[in-house]
Amino acid sequence: MSDGVDAVDTLDTPSSPGVAVLRMRKAYFAIALLVAAIVAWGFWKTYYSQAFARGDLPAIVHVHAVVFSIWVLVLAAQAAVVVAGNVRLHQQLGAAAMLYGALVFLVGLLVSVGAPTLRVRSGFYPLEVGGIVAIYNLTDMLLFGAFLALAFAYRGRPELHKRWIVAASAALCGAALGRVVPGSTPQYLLLWLSPLLALVAVDLVTRRRVHWIPVLSSALLVIAFFKVPLYAAPIWRDVGRALLRPFV
Repeated sequence: MSDGVDAVDTLDTPSSPGVAVLRMRKAYFAIALLVAAIVAWGFWKTYYSQAFARGDLPAIVHVHAVVFSIWVLVLAAQAAVVVAGNVRLHQQLGAAAMLYGALVFLVGLLVSVGAPTLRVRSGFYPLEVGGIVAIYNLTDMLLFGAFLALAFAYRGRPELHKRWIVAASAALCGAALGRVVPGSTPQYLLLWLSPLLALVAVDLVTRRRVHWIPVLSSALLVIAFFKVPLYAAPIWRDVGRALLRPFV
């Protein structure tokens, strides 16, 4: 999140952006709020409304919830700073925000394996099921990590950087939506893709063409949506068992 303005912003000073630039900044802020709304909706009933009463959850799950939630707030805050015209502050905070994103990724990897491991230990899952759940979790987290790495790599090119940030944040929304929408339905897929579809709409309105990043990232999320049949082959059960066996 080091640079939140498009290449067109170079035509305007941060203190007096053009109308088109300001509209684009507001659009990205709206997309950030959409991500926040999806997360709040998805986790409200199962976690946020009763977080302090969920003594049944292991500590790592609470840590993950806090780290994940702060990322969403950082996303919205960084977009809000740009809307306010303080691009310099946005850039100054960008390095810390990207480092925090790396923390989100690392904690996500830990929970992706740790949560099913604990369920296998408790007898809630057989080892085979726990392994497949871990692979499902890791698929979404690896997408987030890849998109975040690309956002970091292109932090000097705002038009690419900000689109990869949206893609990374959209990848994380799948976990929230799985709490409120059946994961195998078209509604789930459309909601999961909604931040990227909004990004496509913004590009069509402002650029009169679709940027390749939301197209590519949407295609990867669609592939991830079909992870259940994709991982149905027996070899993936073997991989899942091997993944969790050292921890159970």
